[in-house]
Amino acid sequence: MIRFLVIFFCLAPNLASAQKDFTKLKSWKAKNTELLAVDRLGNFVFIEKSGSLAKFDADGKKIATSKKQTATLVEPWFQPTIFVYNRDRQTYNLLNRLFESATSHPLDSAWAIEPWLVCPTHDNRLWILDRADWSLKKIIPTSGQVVLEFNLPVEFTHKAEFIYLREYLNLIFLLDKNTGILVLNHLGQLIERIEVSGLKGLYFFGDEMYFVQNNTLHYFNLLTSQWRQHAIPANSTQAIITDERLITLSANKVATLYKYTPE
Repeated sequence: MIRFLVIFFCLAPNLASAQKDFTKLKSWKAKNTELLAVDRLGNFVFIEKSGSLAKFDADGKKIATSKKQTATLVEPWFQPTIFVYNRDRQTYNLLNRLFESATSHPLDSAWAIEPWLVCPTHDNRLWILDRADWSLKKIIPTSGQVVLEFNLPVEFTHKAEFIYLREYLNLIFLLDKNTGILVLNHLGQLIERIEVSGLKGLYFFGDEMYFVQNNTLHYFNLLTSQWRQHAIPANSTQAIITDERLITLSANKVATLYKYTPE
């Protein structure tokens, strides 16, 4: 069943709320940071306006930095490499864990007319969002074979500004910063539509997708369709939570790392 979810967080009594105790470990200025990300090992990746990447471990120690680049979409979970899509050049790079080298791969023009977003999959394929006709294609990059293809409904693409594409638990997630999150299956059927504007990112934790809004993390269980939430320290515009860490980015671009004890 397709569900359209209009989320009014301040008035939603059915969302279970749980407060967590956070212990501040450190904070630092991150004035050029545009977006936070996390890899499978629990390292945090700061994506700067210049396209430079900085990696911090769970204790907030900087362990790697990259050179400046055009980074339309960065996916650090793609272990052991970090996936970086460059829309201007229509290429994607695979960086090693320390950003010391990169393998650049051009997109075949036959795959998409206007490849707006590209992301890797768990089975070493690519999802490509083609802005020319708002189609999504799953490609085997070594052979160029299109294994899946469908078009997004017009009502979801009208005035859309898609900024993120991700595959997780065999679902496809598209973030439109104007209207919210689309969750699709591999046949292009809409599973959920979560209407919440102004998001910079969305993240995943186990069976849940989550995002930050109004100093609160909102979790959506992808197996049960249940919501839960808990408050985080104030003035958090972005936040990522791992097994024992929370990192936040404030409106004035200060990063703060916290330790917490899972419930």
